[in-house]
Amino acid sequence: MELLTGQSIYYSNKSHLPLEDVAESLLALKGLIEATPDILERLSPGLHIQKVNVYLNEVRAGSLWEDLIVKFIWGSQEKLSQDVDAWRNGLRVDSIISNRLIIGAIIGALIMGGGIYLLDKLKGPEEQKQTLQTNQNIFILAGANLTGITEEQFKSVIDGAISRKEQIPKDAVKLIRPAKREGSVSITLNRDEATTISSDAIRAMPNMVSNDEIPESIEDFQNIEIQIRAIDLDSTKRGWAAVIPSVDSRRTKMHLDPHIKATNLIGKTVIMGDVTVIFRYDQSGNRIPSLVFLRNVID
Repeated sequence: MELLTGQSIYYSNKSHLPLEDVAESLLALKGLIEATPDILERLSPGLHIQKVNVYLNEVRAGSLWEDLIVKFIWGSQEKLSQDVDAWRNGLRVDSIISNRLIIGAIIGALIMGGGIYLLDKLKGPEEQKQTLQTNQNIFILAGANLTGITEEQFKSVIDGAISRKEQIPKDAVKLIRPAKREGSVSITLNRDEATTISSDAIRAMPNMVSNDEIPESIEDFQNIEIQIRAIDLDSTKRGWAAVIPSVDSRRTKMHLDPHIKATNLIGKTVIMGDVTVIFRYDQSGNRIPSLVFLRNVID
């Protein structure tokens, strides 16, 4: 038998997002939701969730809104009734599984905790870790209040899940990535302003580009000179390359924003525009541009 709930997430981006960002964030949210049964069972010993299925309910463009349906599955109606009764009696929470708040608190704590885990592993700045910890404390407090346990107990369960499942930190980074495309974006879970991932926390989250957890960084540049070195009129992603002298002298692969018409760039070797640059780090710690996103062309 099953219990049905949902999860929604709102990104306050002002610009349209590439489709691959949206798809990646949806899969990351799905992955984090699929990590919750183990956490729920540890928060309530005796609870036995067989599996969880996640379905897409709605996606809205503009500022990105993702809404999912979450189905927790038990082996039988009798076992479901026993677990729900035990959950309500033991944790003093009525209908907690069928609302969004407890799952949202767990997901928010996992996202921030995943960022802290990666920063520890990469020996990242303490200031960034503290920023993430401050935001995670909001989700820990909410989760502890909802489940009737102490904040220390709730945090211990979250930290244990992150240490056991390497995919959680990776999904946390992927879920945050769309918000990093702009400077002051926040993320709100389940339309609850009390459980928001702040723009400071988003900036503090690490980035990675491979299974080896190689760090990367993303930076926006406005109204700068772009030297076009290669074009492909049949694609906005393949065959384009540029040099941005104020950023780096290296020729770098470039993608065009969907609203930019490739034909408008024919014959132009130097333009002014707005770009987002993804940087990778070599073994010596040097920052190297790996991809340029041309966001706008300034006439």
